[in-house]
Amino acid sequence: MSAIKFKIAAKTDVGRVRKNNEDNLQAACDLTTAPMKWVNDMECNLGNKGALLVVADGMGGMNAGEVASEIAINTVKEFFSPEKITADVLGSKVGIETFMKKSITEADKRIKADAKANPEHKGMGTTIVIGWLLNDTLYVAWCGDSRAYIYNRVNGLRQISKDHSYVQTLVDKGKITHEEAFDYPDSNIITRCLSDSEQKARPDTLAHPIAIHNGDIILLCTDGLSGMIRDHEIEQILAENEHNLSVCTDKLIEAACEASGQDNITVALCQITSGALEPQKAIRKNRLSNTLSFNKKEPITIKKGLIGKFVAILFVLVLVFGSGFWFGRKGNTVLQTENNQDSTMLSINKNEYNDTISLLYSYRKKADSLGRVLLASNDTIKRLRKDLISKEKEVHDYWVKYINTKADTIIREPEKPKQKNEKGGNDNDKKNNDRKR
Repeated sequence: MSAIKFKIAAKTDVGRVRKNNEDNLQAACDLTTAPMKWVNDMECNLGNKGALLVVADGMGGMNAGEVASEIAINTVKEFFSPEKITADVLGSKVGIETFMKKSITEADKRIKADAKANPEHKGMGTTIVIGWLLNDTLYVAWCGDSRAYIYNRVNGLRQISKDHSYVQTLVDKGKITHEEAFDYPDSNIITRCLSDSEQKARPDTLAHPIAIHNGDIILLCTDGLSGMIRDHEIEQILAENEHNLSVCTDKLIEAACEASGQDNITVALCQITSGALEPQKAIRKNRLSNTLSFNKKEPITIKKGLIGKFVAILFVLVLVFGSGFWFGRKGNTVLQTENNQDSTMLSINKNEYNDTISLLYSYRKKADSLGRVLLASNDTIKRLRKDLISKEKEVHDYWVKYINTKADTIIREPEKPKQKNEKGGNDNDKKNNDRKR
C-alpha cells in the first residue's frame, strides 16, 4: 500500500445568536513535528504518528465556557506532542485508546482545578471529541454530545460516536426514535462532560476502530451543527462539495446558521485522497455501526473477521428457538398418557429432557463468548443471552406444568422391552409356569 494522502479543513463560527464563541478546535497534519498545524485543503502525507482532529464545545455562558474548551484543547495538544507518542502507545489498540482517554480525563482535572482556583469560572464545562488517524485506521474518543461522523460516496454518512445525552438514553430505551430525538425539547441535556462536579470524566471509544478508505471524509462537529441540521442534510452538503473541503466547511456552517444559528458551530473535516483501500458497499443496513450508527440510510461496516461471528450468532438463534419449537411439538410423543382403569400413566424420557436443557445452556454459553468477542456492551447481545436463559426456563416449566395439570401421575423411565427366555416365552410367562408347578 502506498503512503496515505489526505486533506484537512476546520473552522468555527459564533453563529447568529451568541455574542461569544465558546467552541474550540485543533487539527494537526503531522504529529511527528511540533507545534501542531494544518493548512486548509493542503494535501499531506500521513506520518508514522498520524494526524489529529479535536473539537470542544464549551458550556457555562458567562461562566467561561470558552475557558473550559481552551483548557481541553491545550491539554490534548500537550498529550499529543511528538515525545509523548511513544512506541508503547502505538503498539496496540488498547495503548492507543488508553492514551486518548487519559488526555480527556487529564483535561477534566485541569478544568476543575481552574474552576476551583477562579470562582468566576465555577460552573464552566466542555464536551470533547478526538479523531486520531493512524496508519490506515481511525480511532475516536469522546465525552459529551460533540459528534464524529464518516462519509464516503459509496455508503453515505453515518454517525460513529454515540451522544452522552438524556435524549440518547430515551432512544436507547426505545421510547423515541432517532428521528424524533432531533426535535425533542430536552436535546440540550447531556449526561457526561468535562468538569462535571458530580463525577469524573468518563470518555468512550469505538468498539472497533474504523478502517479508512479512499474518498472517506471524517467529520467532527459540535451540536451547533448536528443539532441544527439533520444528518441527511449534512450528507447532501458533503456529497455536493467533497472536492473542496474549505467550501464544504463553509456550506455546513452556512446551513446551520440558516436553520437558526442559535449556537456556536464548529466543523473539522479530514478527507482521504489516496493510498488507502477503495470503498466497498457495506454488508447490511443497521443503526449499529462500529459502535453505533443512527442514520437510517447507512449500512454497517463489519470487518471480515467478524462476519463469521455474526453468522454464528444468527445460527445459534435459529437452533435455539427451532429446538424449543421442536421440543414443544415433541411433547406429544415423549409424554404419553394411557387411560387404563381411570388412571393416567405419564412416561417421561428424562434423557431427552436433560439433553435439550444442556443444549440450550451450551448455546447460551456460546452467546456469552461471542458477545465478549463482538460487542460486549451491545444491547442486542444482552437480549440474546436473556432470551436463551428464558428459553431454558420455558422448557423446564413446560414439563412441570404438564405433570402438574394432567393427573396425579407416576413418573417413570420408559419401560424396557421384556426379555425373552430361552424357550421363546417372556420372563413373566416363566414365573407363571413356575407358580403352576
